[in-house]
Parts: sequence; structure tokens; C-alpha cells
Amino acid sequence: MKNSHLKNLFHSLIFIFSFFFFLIPCSFADGLYSLTRFYRDFKKEDSFEDIFEIKQRFFIEQRYNITEESFFFNFSGKIDLDYFQGGFNRFSYSVYLYEFYFGMSFGNFNLSAGRKIVTWGIVDGSPLDVVNRPDFSEGLFNEPRFLKTPSIVTQLIGFSGSSSIDFVYEPFFTPPNFADIGGDWAILNWSSLNSSFEGDRSNPQLKNILNGLVSPIVRSYPKEITEMLLSFGAGFQFKTSFENLNFAFVSYTASSIFPIPFFEQTFIDYFERSPQTFSEKFNISALEIVEPASRGEPFIRLEPRRYYLLGGGWSYDIDGYLLKNDLAFYLLNDLPDENLKVREFNIMSWAVDLEREIIPNFFVIPSFRGILKLSPANDIIVVENGVFLPSFSARYEFFIGNSSISLLGNLVLDVPFDLDIRSYFSVVSFGWKPVDTIELSILSYIFGGDQISLFGFFENNSALSLWIRLYF
Repeated sequence: MKNSHLKNLFHSLIFIFSFFFFLIPCSFADGLYSLTRFYRDFKKEDSFEDIFEIKQRFFIEQRYNITEESFFFNFSGKIDLDYFQGGFNRFSYSVYLYEFYFGMSFGNFNLSAGRKIVTWGIVDGSPLDVVNRPDFSEGLFNEPRFLKTPSIVTQLIGFSGSSSIDFVYEPFFTPPNFADIGGDWAILNWSSLNSSFEGDRSNPQLKNILNGLVSPIVRSYPKEITEMLLSFGAGFQFKTSFENLNFAFVSYTASSIFPIPFFEQTFIDYFERSPQTFSEKFNISALEIVEPASRGEPFIRLEPRRYYLLGGGWSYDIDGYLLKNDLAFYLLNDLPDENLKVREFNIMSWAVDLEREIIPNFFVIPSFRGILKLSPANDIIVVENGVFLPSFSARYEFFIGNSSISLLGNLVLDVPFDLDIRSYFSVVSFGWKPVDTIELSILSYIFGGDQISLFGFFENNSALSLWIRLYF
């Protein structure tokens, strides 16, 4: 096994060096950097969890103009080398083409097609930003641009004065990327699995689960033409501005952003019979998971569902206060209720940011995110439950000689519908840029709260990390 790892590392280094010897002399490179990241968990409470990681990433982005103005193509890609220790000690590497698309400009229109990222909405992390599915394979430790999975889309943007309209067609569903069930950020990484099997991948019962009975990956690209016709995404965004006021309107239909769990009947019966609270019910034993799996029956399956989105947003700058707001309605979503029975809900999701520069280069940003599940009952809309995420961040950058130093603090609370604070997430970072081509960052991530809550679920992932970034 060690020889295999050394062989893979040797081949990867050869590829990387040849990659850079080819690229560095080229003056046309728009973006080329190296990122080295050291990551250390504050604590380790189960056998699945890694306690240390070293990541080496190389990323390049390039735009070519085929003619002077009209035709162009853009591509970006990354090479990742990872070493993990503590869960399943392992080395892995990947070469990943991120974006690759062609485009042309004619008059007031811009047409592009290929694998690309499309950003909608006004607020960062907007509920209207639905064209690309999220990538949680690295949890919240990923770089912002890699928190999305590029989609294969055709995009047409038209401009007229201060207004624009953006049409997008996605010919088939792009699956979300999640880590497997044994990873630190797996969406199905229950503590009962961790403790019961003690991280033993050779356990035959656990192997059944890891090999597909429970799959965090929803599906691959559709193979049949009929599947392609049923799994498309399409919609538009209209934007306009009047002095300090900006508006956006979005309409879209596609497969669900997140995979929706459909629990098997045996598992649902357990929930319905139990007199316990939802939190107590969810503390299931390994036997209750493995028993259906031993018969070859999954206790949970994940399927994409079609949804319809309508929404809009606006921003207004008045006397140095920048207020931004986005509101989205997701129609016809199938979601599980408190007993894990799948029911039809509508969802209202919104995001509000207020940004203010207190002194030069010192910004404070109080924010609010919220989600409500709405269910029709007797011709009226009933609010079933919801999640509220108030947050506060402060960012300050100052200069000493030719060096820039930045500080960032952020705190996000997870407040359930009954208004009790259930979990929290905080990040504090210190960044130093001695020159334009070198950036050093130290970041601490703290998770806490109830085990089944949004951030408490990943409480064991609280960590300290060091990032070293070199720009070429």
C-alpha cells in the first residue's frame, strides 16, 4: 500500500512539474496559483474522523480571445494532492477540469455554452442562486469559488442601458458532490455508525452501506434521452438599476438543489411508533440501520425532485449603508415531516445583509438568513416550521509598509422555529500579505450545539488551519 502511494505521488509530481513548466512562460495566463493548507481538528471523538490533513492545490484560469472581440473560450482547472491522517490514513490526488465554455459577443448580446458557473441574486449566498448545485465535499473549508459544482449550461445575456436579462438552459441535471459516508463532511455520518464499527471499512455490514445502500451521491448524468428531457433546468434573471437602487427578478425550474431523503417504510415505522422526541428518535442504533441492510434493503434513498422557483431582490445604498435583500419561493417541494413521511411543502427562503464601513477599510455586516416550510391546509397556508440564521461579521484591513494585514470575525446562529438557539458556527481569521504574490492565513473554525442541529451535526469538525497561497 505504501509503495502504491509513493508511486501515485511520484506520478502526480511529474505531472505537476510538467504542467507548470509548460504554463509559466506563457504571459496569457489570467490566474495561476498554488495553495498549501494544513488542517488540524481540535478533537477527535470517533474513528471515522480525520485529525490532520495536508492539501496541495494548483489552479489555473485562462481566457482566450479567438478573434479580437467576438469569439472566446474560458477554461479553469485544478490539481489536488491530499494526505489525511486519523480516520482512514490515505493519500489521494485528482486532476479536475472546473470550467470550460465557449462564447461570443454580438451587439448587446453575449452567448456562451459549456461547463460553467452562473451566479444569480444580489446577496452573497443568495437563495436565488440556484443554477449550480453546491459542493460540500470539503464542508465549509473549501474556497468560495469551489463551493459550487459547474453545470453544463447554455447562457444568453442581453443588455440595454442599465438593465440586463439572463436566460439559462441546463440540458440535464448536474449532481451535487458530497463526501462518502465515512468522510468528515458526509451528510449521513451518524455517530452511531462511527462508534459501532470503529472505522473498520472491512466490516461486511458496514461495507454494504458504504457500497451503495446509502449513497450521498444522488445520480450520475442521465444516460437515456427520456431522462435528459425530464431532468432539465431552465429560467431567467432580469436586473435593472436606478441610481443607488438595484432590482433583480428570477424564475427557474430544475431538479432540487439538495437531494431529498425518502426513508424506507421500516425506518418510518420505527419513528412513528417511538414516543420520544425527534432528537431522541434520531439517535438510532447501528442494529436498526444494519438490519434492513443485511436483507439488501436500503433504509434511506436519495432522489432529486423538480421544483419551481420565483423570487427577487433589491439593494439600496443610502448614506454609506448598503442594504441587500433576496427572497425566494420554492414551489412543490417534497420534504419529510417530523415522522419522516414525505409530504409536499412550499418553501420561503430569504437573505438580508446590511453593510457599513465604520472607518476606512473596517466593515461590519449584520446579516439574516431564514427558511420557512409552508403547507396548504384547508385552503390556507400553514407555517410548519423554519430555521433562522442571524449572523454578524467584521472585517478590517490595514497596511504596514508594503504589507497588508486583514482580520475577519464571523458568528452565525442556528435558531429553530421555537426561538431557542440550537447551534452556532464561528470563524476567526488572520491574513498577512507581505507582497502581492504571497498570502498567509490562519483560520479557526468552531462548531457547536445540539447533535441534530445544522452546525452541531459537525461539532467534531472544529479545527485550526494554515493556508499558504502563492500567485504566479
